[in-house]
Amino acid sequence: MERQATIRRDDGHWLLRRMRLIRQASERIAALYPTNVLETPVHLCIGQEAVSVGLCRHLTDQDKLFLGHRTHGPALAKGLPLPRLMAELFGRTTGCSHGVGGSMHLIDLDHGLPGSSAIVGGCIALGVGAALAARLQRADFVAVAYFGDAATNAGVFYESLNFAALHRLPVLFLCEDNGLSNVMPKSAHSAYDVLGVARQFMPALAADGTDVLSVHDRAGEAVARLRRGDGPIFLHCPTKRWMKHQGHEACDLPENRIDVARDCPIHKLEAFLLQSRLATATELAQLEAEVAAEVDAAVRFAESSPFPDPSLLEVR
Repeated sequence: MERQATIRRDDGHWLLRRMRLIRQASERIAALYPTNVLETPVHLCIGQEAVSVGLCRHLTDQDKLFLGHRTHGPALAKGLPLPRLMAELFGRTTGCSHGVGGSMHLIDLDHGLPGSSAIVGGCIALGVGAALAARLQRADFVAVAYFGDAATNAGVFYESLNFAALHRLPVLFLCEDNGLSNVMPKSAHSAYDVLGVARQFMPALAADGTDVLSVHDRAGEAVARLRRGDGPIFLHCPTKRWMKHQGHEACDLPENRIDVARDCPIHKLEAFLLQSRLATATELAQLEAEVAAEVDAAVRFAESSPFPDPSLLEVR
C-alpha cells in the first residue's frame, strides 16, 4: 500500500534539508577526525537524523532543548549555525562555546540551546527545571529533555518523570533509543520496557526513529499537547546508530546490523517526496549540492578562525 502524504511540500523540503545538513556535516567530521585537526572527541549521529529533525520542525527559538553528549544533530536541527558548530570542533574562538566547550558542550541561546551535558542523564533534570521555570514565570515556551536509552537507567530519570507529572510541567521527555549504551546492547543494561515505565507517570507516544515523517507526526502531537497545558509527555523513538559510540568508524557490533535501504531516514524521505510528487530528482540533487557547499564553507570558516586567547581563562 502506498503511503499517504501527511506533510506539505515546504515541510518535506525543510525536513530533508536539515537531515542532509546533519548527515553531510557528520560525514565531513568523520573524514576530518583522523587528521587530528579537531580539538575534541566526537559522537556522531549518522543514521539517527530523523529523530531530532522530526522534533525540531515543531519547536521555536524560544523553546528550550537540553541535550546529552551526542549533540551535533539535535543542535543543528534546532538551528545552531553549522559554521559555529564546526569552529567549536576545531577549538576556535568563533565556535558556539568559544572553542573551549567542544563537541559535548554546545550552547546557542539564540536558538533555545541553553547547554548540553556530558553526564549521562544530566539533561533530563535540566529539562524539568526549565519547564518549572516556564510555569513559575508564566513564560510561553516548552522544554525538551533529549536523551538516549542508557540514560533511563539513571535515578534522575525516574525522579524527573515523577516531579514533572506531579506538577504537570510543560516538558517533553524524548528518548532517542538506538539500543546501545556505548557498546552494550539494551538487553544487557535494561530489565524493563521504557514505554511501560513512562506510562506509569504520563502519556507516552512511540514513533519510528528511522522515519522522519513518523517522528514529525508524533512530535507534533506531543508539542501541541504541551502548548495546550496538558502536562508532560514522553516520546519514544527507536532508531539505529550507524557509527561507533565515539569517533569516525562505522559500528561493527553484531547486535547492531545496519540495512541502509531499510534504515536510512534520508532515503526514506526522498523516496516519499518523489512518489508524492513533492520533489523532483533534480531538486533533490540540487539540495544535496547546496548542502555540500554549506559544509565546505563551514570548514573554511573554522580553519580561518583564531584559537581562543589564554586570557579568556583568567578569573575576572
